[in-house]
Amino acid sequence: MEHLALTAKNILKGSGLAPLADGCVIVSDGKIEKITTKEAFFRESTDHCRVMDFGNCTLMPGLIECHNHVGMDARLPQHLESMEGPEAMLALTAVKTLHDDLMSGVTTARCMGDRFYLDVTCRNEIKKGTLTGPELLVAGIGMRGIHGHGYVGLGHSGTEEFRKRSRENLSKNVDFLKVFLTAGSPPLVPGWIPYYMTLEEIRTVVEEGKQLNKMTCAHCIGGKGLQLGVEAGVDVFDHIYCINEEQIELLKKHNKWVVLTSGIFLDPEREPFCPPAFVENVHKNRELVFRCVSKAVTSGLRFTIGTDAYHTFLYKEVAYACDMGAAAVDAVKGVTVNAARMCRIDDKTGTLTEGLRADIIAVRGNPLENVSCLAAVPFVMKGGRIVKDETAAGNREAAIF
Repeated sequence: MEHLALTAKNILKGSGLAPLADGCVIVSDGKIEKITTKEAFFRESTDHCRVMDFGNCTLMPGLIECHNHVGMDARLPQHLESMEGPEAMLALTAVKTLHDDLMSGVTTARCMGDRFYLDVTCRNEIKKGTLTGPELLVAGIGMRGIHGHGYVGLGHSGTEEFRKRSRENLSKNVDFLKVFLTAGSPPLVPGWIPYYMTLEEIRTVVEEGKQLNKMTCAHCIGGKGLQLGVEAGVDVFDHIYCINEEQIELLKKHNKWVVLTSGIFLDPEREPFCPPAFVENVHKNRELVFRCVSKAVTSGLRFTIGTDAYHTFLYKEVAYACDMGAAAVDAVKGVTVNAARMCRIDDKTGTLTEGLRADIIAVRGNPLENVSCLAAVPFVMKGGRIVKDETAAGNREAAIF
C-alpha cells in the first residue's frame, strides 16, 4: 500500500490547531496515518512513501461550510426567485456550486434545505463517486409556516403537517431537520421580530428528530421565535442578526450553537444580485446587525460560520468574524474544528488528527496570522484523494523513498 507524505513549513494540528513547524502528514487509505516532523520522517526513512513538499505553505483541515444550499447560487442575479424554478435548472446549478465549493477548499458542507430533495440526491451521488463535490450533511425540505419567511422552505400549518414533513425528511435519511422560525431580516417595526411557528409546531419537529437522534436547526434572527426555539429544544440557530444580550445568555445557558452568515448584511458585493427592497433593508440595518452579532461573537457563545449559498466566499465570512471581535484561531475553528463538533462529525473530520479522514488543504501563509490567505486555496485533498493541486508540489514528480 502506497503512503503519501505531505510536508510543509507549518501544519495546524489537532483540535487546538496547534502549529507544528516543518511538519509531515502521512496519508494512507484515505485517512491520516501519522503526523510527525519532517526531520523525524526522513530519519525513519519510511519505505514506499511518495513525498509532496509544500514549501512555505500551511497544511490545515479542509474547510466546513456550515450554511449552504446546493441549488441556490448567490453569485447570480435573481437567485432567490430562482428557487421557484424547475428541478432541472436547480440541478444544473447544484453541479456547478458543488464543484466550485470543493475547489475553494470546502471538503464538507452543511446544506440547509433544497427543493425536490436535491441535497439528498447530491449527497448520495457524491458518496457513490458519480458527482464531484464536498461531503454533504443535508436537511431535505426546509419547513416554514405557510405564511412565513423562507425562499428555500415549503409552507406548513399545524403540528400534523410539520410531523408528516419531518417523517418524510427522515425517511430520506437526512442528517438533521430544518425549520424557519422568524423573518429573514430586521423588520420595519423596531423591537419586534415576526415569528411563524407555534411552540407546539416547533416541539413536534424536535421530537420527531430526537426519535432518530437527529438535530433540529433553525433559521432565526432573534426575538420571541428564538426563545420558543430554545424552549422547544432546537439545537442550532442560524443567522442571529438581531440577537440581544438576554438571548445570548439564554443560548449560552442551554449550550446552544449559532451559525454566523454575516456577509448577507456586511458584504456590499452581494448587493447587485439581490432585489432592490432587500438591498434597501440591508443598508438600513447593516450597523444593527454588526453590533448584535459582534456581541454574540465576543460573549463566548459557541459559533460556526457559513455563507448562505455565496459559494467560494467562505473566507470572507471568516474575516467578518474577526472584524466583529473573534480571534483568528476561533474564526478558523468556526470552519474546521468547531464546525465538525457542531455537526457531530468530529470523529471523522475537522482536524488533522491521526485516524481521521484525510481532508486537507494547503494555503500560502498562516491563517492564524492572516485569515485572508484562505481566499486562495491551491491544494485540496478530500478523503485522501487529491482533487486540486496548483502548488509547486503538484508540478514536479514526487520523490520515492
